[in-house]
Amino acid sequence: MVIPLLFQLGFIYVLNGQLDQAERERQQESIYKEKKQHLAKISRIVLADAGGLAIYGMRKGGDGSGPDVRYKHVSDAVPAEFEALERLSQNDPQELKDIQSVRELATKIVKDFRRIRNDISSDNYLVAVKQFNQLRPQIAVLENQLQVVNDLQDQLENAGAENWSARREEVKRVLVLATLVNILIATLLSFAFYRGTTRRLAIVVENSERLARGQELLPALTGTDEIAQLDSVFNQMAKILNEAARKERAVVENAVDVIFSIDERSTLTNISPASLQVFGYDSEDLRGRNVRFLLPKDEADETVQKLTATQRGDAQFESHITKSGGTQIDVLWSVHWSSEERQYFCIAHDITERKRAENLLRLAEARIRLIVESMPIGLIIIDDNGRIELNNPSVERMFEKTMNDLVGGSIGMLFGKPETVTDAEFTADLIQKTKSHAYELEAVSTYKKKIPVEVSMNEFETLEGKRHLVLVIDVTERHEVERLKQEFISMVSHELRSPLNSVLGFLEMLPEGIYGDLNDTGQEKVTVAERNVNRLIRLINDLLEIDRTEAGRLSMEIEDIPIKPLIDRSVDAVKALADKENITITVSDSDTIVTADGDRIVQVIVNLLSNAIKYSPKGGKIEVTTSTQEDWLEVRVKDEGRGIPAQYKALIFEKFQQVDSSDWRQKGGTGLGLAISKAIIDQLNGSIGVDSEEGKGSTFWFRLPLKKVASSQFTAS
Repeated sequence: MVIPLLFQLGFIYVLNGQLDQAERERQQESIYKEKKQHLAKISRIVLADAGGLAIYGMRKGGDGSGPDVRYKHVSDAVPAEFEALERLSQNDPQELKDIQSVRELATKIVKDFRRIRNDISSDNYLVAVKQFNQLRPQIAVLENQLQVVNDLQDQLENAGAENWSARREEVKRVLVLATLVNILIATLLSFAFYRGTTRRLAIVVENSERLARGQELLPALTGTDEIAQLDSVFNQMAKILNEAARKERAVVENAVDVIFSIDERSTLTNISPASLQVFGYDSEDLRGRNVRFLLPKDEADETVQKLTATQRGDAQFESHITKSGGTQIDVLWSVHWSSEERQYFCIAHDITERKRAENLLRLAEARIRLIVESMPIGLIIIDDNGRIELNNPSVERMFEKTMNDLVGGSIGMLFGKPETVTDAEFTADLIQKTKSHAYELEAVSTYKKKIPVEVSMNEFETLEGKRHLVLVIDVTERHEVERLKQEFISMVSHELRSPLNSVLGFLEMLPEGIYGDLNDTGQEKVTVAERNVNRLIRLINDLLEIDRTEAGRLSMEIEDIPIKPLIDRSVDAVKALADKENITITVSDSDTIVTADGDRIVQVIVNLLSNAIKYSPKGGKIEVTTSTQEDWLEVRVKDEGRGIPAQYKALIFEKFQQVDSSDWRQKGGTGLGLAISKAIIDQLNGSIGVDSEEGKGSTFWFRLPLKKVASSQFTAS
């Protein structure tokens, strides 16, 4: 390898020298040609200027007109041409001297031309003609000198051409010699290459062919030369391709979707094992069949047309597939056409469940829409700025507006928003007021009619951000019902309670003999009547009391008061009832002072003790205890009664609720006592509840704050 390299370097050196010399001669020849061009241009300029002067003189003398721009003096270019000649001849002093001599003569002639032109312009024709005739010999001398210089350039150019021919012949000889030597070296190297390299290259070629056919490669070549590296790359590539093929097979064989190919005749050529799960057919059973075998008859042509259309580009479309059992499934096709293999590569995804879910969703949406549109209460969806996005027909009827009037407008326009308040401020205030409970306010219809409504709001998330569902209930009828109820309560208070009090007074006087002595039967009847009248009076009083709590007319006098005297007063109030049932009531000592209304606390404790006595067995025991925890006082009333089932614990503090519906006949009572007690405790910022297990008695308790409230007197709201 060293000998050919040295020879090539020597050959390149010699050839480069020849080429450099040839290039220098070519450049010199180019300089000769450029000089000739400048000389010819100078000659043309001088002759053109002379001819122009003659023509200019004839035109000037012919009609007496001014200078013609077509014959403007063009000899300004002569100095530039001589400067170019001098630059090209700077390496030849003699030639440069000759050119400078010619330049002096040419410059003088140009000046004379300019003077003659001025004479012509001044109408000195005779002077101009005389000067022009005197100038003719000088022009001839200039032409002769230019020709001498030009002939010299021709001689030099011809000599350069002869040198170039000789140089070319010499280069040819060098090339022929180098070619012969290269042939000899190549022959020797080829023999060595064939013996040492061809065999290894044959292995590489064989491996490349095996790789293309997907066959196992020959053992890798050893060594660190390029051939061994190339063979190593082939082996690595084969491993990568085999791994990729293995992964591809794993994906196809384990894919949930069916992956298959179809040729131009609509024949299934390859199909993945998922066909058994999705289509109900084994892949071997489908291979070779026409795809129409899987398609419903009424859809086969349309599906094949969609398949053919994918030759213009990848596409997705839906169709039905008939499974082996005859059932049909919805399938989403993803198709790619390979123009090289002339096959469709398809993926079939079972979307039956998705279609079913979409249908169910549409039905659910239609059902919800029907429910929303049929609801008697108004539903409005707004954003944080109060802009209405959706409403149901009830809102349109309630406010006497169309959906076009409502959607896009502000929620504030429905509730008489002041002009000084922005929509966002009004909405934020409404959200705050309806945060924990419904808020009642007046709405305004299209015709300025005021409507009492109850508003509640719930926040929810959408793709566009937070939204608020506004529920608007027209409470006009409720207000009318409440008015009628108040009238009824007032009537009950005056028209029933007063006569009953009179009857009770009369019954109380009968046993005293005001109308004579009563026998045992009469005494018994009077006692029953008196008990029933008292029961009616208590019922009326409870109804009036519960009405006051709901209407916000339950007045209280708040003061700091010891709890023990209040408990004692309560026990004294029920002592007769307890003695009748032979029930013992024990009270724990306490020096705790609470901030509350004493009479109302006594009312609560009496209610709890009365219930405990009614539901305790004869000879039973009731315990009243107190305890303090942080800022609370807790009063507990424990009995040995039948207990309360778990499902009734949350109900017994509501109006007219009793554990057993027969209790009102057997035990008496109205089912209002606990509801009234809860209203009183709630108004005192306390809490009330019960701990009970069926069959093991009950413990009713209430808690009151030890800290004094801000106001000494307030009314429930």
